Amino acid sequence: MSKTPAGGTSVIRKTPPIASADRVFQTIPAQALLEVLPVPVYVTDAQGRIIFFNPSAQAFAGREPALGELWCVTWRMLSPDGTPLPHDQCPMAMALHERRPVRGMEAIAVRPDGSRVRFMPYPTPLFDEQGELVGGINVLIELAEQEHAEAALLQSMSVRQPATPEQLLQENTMKESLHRSERDFQLLVRSVTDYAIFMLDPDGHIISWNSGAERIKGYCEEEILNQHFSRFYTPEDRAAGVPQFALAKALHDGRYEAEGWRVRKDGSRFWANVVIDPVWDKDVLVGFAKVTRDATTRRDTDVALMESERRARGIIDTALDAFVQVDETGGITEWNPQAHALFGWSRESTLGKNLPQLCFPPGDRSTVEWFAAALRGEVRHPTHQVMVIDRVKRRFPVELSISTLALASGRLMNIFIRDLTDKIQMENQLRQAQKMEAMGQLTGGIAHDFNNILQGISGSLEVMGMLGAHGQPERAEKHLRNALESVKRAASLTHRLLAFARRQSLDPQPIDVVALLSSMTELLRQTMGEQISLELGLSSDLWGVHCDTNQLENAILNLAINARDAMPNGGRLRIDAENALGHDPEKIDTEAPEQPYVRITITDTGVGMSDETRQRAFDPFYTTKAAGEGTGLGLSMVYGFARQSRGYCTIDSEPDEGTSVKLYLPRYISKVQHAPVPERVNKPHFVQGEHILVVEDEAVIRGVITEVLSNLGYDITQAVDGLEGVSIAVSDYPIDLIVTDIGLPGVNGRSVAEAARERRPGLPVLLITGYDASAASNPLDLAPGTALLSKPFTVDKLREQVSRLLEWRREQTSSSQSDGEVVQS
Repeated sequence: MSKTPAGGTSVIRKTPPIASADRVFQTIPAQALLEVLPVPVYVTDAQGRIIFFNPSAQAFAGREPALGELWCVTWRMLSPDGTPLPHDQCPMAMALHERRPVRGMEAIAVRPDGSRVRFMPYPTPLFDEQGELVGGINVLIELAEQEHAEAALLQSMSVRQPATPEQLLQENTMKESLHRSERDFQLLVRSVTDYAIFMLDPDGHIISWNSGAERIKGYCEEEILNQHFSRFYTPEDRAAGVPQFALAKALHDGRYEAEGWRVRKDGSRFWANVVIDPVWDKDVLVGFAKVTRDATTRRDTDVALMESERRARGIIDTALDAFVQVDETGGITEWNPQAHALFGWSRESTLGKNLPQLCFPPGDRSTVEWFAAALRGEVRHPTHQVMVIDRVKRRFPVELSISTLALASGRLMNIFIRDLTDKIQMENQLRQAQKMEAMGQLTGGIAHDFNNILQGISGSLEVMGMLGAHGQPERAEKHLRNALESVKRAASLTHRLLAFARRQSLDPQPIDVVALLSSMTELLRQTMGEQISLELGLSSDLWGVHCDTNQLENAILNLAINARDAMPNGGRLRIDAENALGHDPEKIDTEAPEQPYVRITITDTGVGMSDETRQRAFDPFYTTKAAGEGTGLGLSMVYGFARQSRGYCTIDSEPDEGTSVKLYLPRYISKVQHAPVPERVNKPHFVQGEHILVVEDEAVIRGVITEVLSNLGYDITQAVDGLEGVSIAVSDYPIDLIVTDIGLPGVNGRSVAEAARERRPGLPVLLITGYDASAASNPLDLAPGTALLSKPFTVDKLREQVSRLLEWRREQTSSSQSDGEVVQS
């Protein structure tokens, strides 16, 4: 609010609130009283910006201050000796900064018109119920008026002659002027209700009392005056002499400040903030000024804060993740029990140490740089995955979750550390399961094509045998060509499948590694060429291993070729084989005892690898070679072979320092069990000239089936797809049996069978399949008169199924005729 003269009367003009005016005015219930006080009074927020001034303050300043500006810079201020007074030494600025009343400090204000006024300020900071500084109030006592009145009064009193009525009136006016400011200030003190402000005599008896004291302590002025102030202390403090100590401390130090429990009139206790100042008059102690504030709410807040900190400590100490707190330099300030369990260092041994130096692997610059950026608050994401080391130098992956805490003492960073070993293991297992699922979907389709190829091969060969037995070799040439063409297609498909899957069925056998490497020496020398020397270091007591011999040879050869390519200018390749103990780096249980392995080490003196290349070397299809010089499958196939053989593979390499690949294969202990071979069973067949519809989209297989059944004496009608098969099946053409592939393009074989049986009930059907894409979601329920034949199949198996179904049809026809029914065919 501000005051503006209007017709000789002061009116109130409302102004938009500035800073925290509402909060400040909550502590001043006597705002209306301040408006009419003849003493200058103004109120600021916590930053010293004006939010209220009364008309007397405006007259004192010589102009109307602007709300929101700093009061102490609305004019020039001088020290009593006339030197400029800096802003931070302004009484109000000191009171707000030091959060205490400022007393006994004179100043000189220079008004806009150049006049000077000498005054005594009484700034007092104001706090809310939580103890937070919300502003300040200042009362200005003009000393020029007071000193003039005192001098005139003394002069009049020194005249011994009787005073005239005019002199008495002047004397009374001067007395009233002398004490006006004192009455106004006393009125202001009495109106303050949030502080207990009262005076004590030198012995500690109460001689003044304000409304704030009555509100806080519960006593009215009449019943408390002349009582000793020790009655406000607890019995324990009185017995300990605390009241007497407080007065003695104030006399000795010039001020006494303390907090403690105090007692109200009704016996209830409150937490008090107490300030006691001695009051002197020309080196004579006249008493003590005592200010008491009820700080119970603030203390409760502090207690709640401490309890909250204890709860936070309990949460941190019982958290599942490791928790570390560091300062701005990376020095450790907190270390919970889970961090102790994860890294192996106790809290006492880590405090003050640098976290990156303690827990980050040596030479890991990227992690150290990320951590430094996090300390500066320059990282975009609060989580980051890194590799760390523990007390025994074990490397393992973790996830760091960071948050910063800005304190007056500096920035702190809270770090929760989660061990990702188990998570990564499960993710790898999940990815492997997803790969296998995708592989299953892919290989299902490939299996269909592959079974078709196999059927073409086996059927063509069997037909050739039949034709030879019947003395018709000239007809076998076509089937021979078909078989050879199918072989080529099978080879192409196999290569594509292996290139994609990178896994084959292994045939593990006991292997003597020394003998195997010795037998490969000549092949390796030829592969390396004359510029690369080959050295073997084979242990004489090497354990045996149990794995696929061919795959182990391929793995060693692949590694040797990679080493050769890394040494374009020649070098040395060394192959060592020795017994070793080790831990599988991908196993979760790192505390398990070491297992026995045979370690085959292939070391070259080539160009080496960067850290990025080394970390990705086992990734499939990753290669640093030029296009066309490598597929990126060599090392990944070695790694896959090692994992399938229950071993593992590692790489050590530095740029220009060569590469060392270590292949760990488990020691051979048990023997291999071989599964028995099932026996083949043949059954007789009978032919009576029936008509068979063959529906097959693969020309080779369709030709094989037609040739087999024709030679057995059946009449054959061919259909190249499902649609043609349906058109024939629903016609009047005589059909005794349908032989159809299930996986036909467009209309599949089951639809052909269903359409045929709607037109010809009881018609037998032989379904042939290499892969039925709908079998998983819609299992095949074979109706009577239906049989299933899987590719690849033999001629005997085909003949057996056809004979059985036709026999079933003859039985069904005979039974129907005896019952008077006619079966349409």
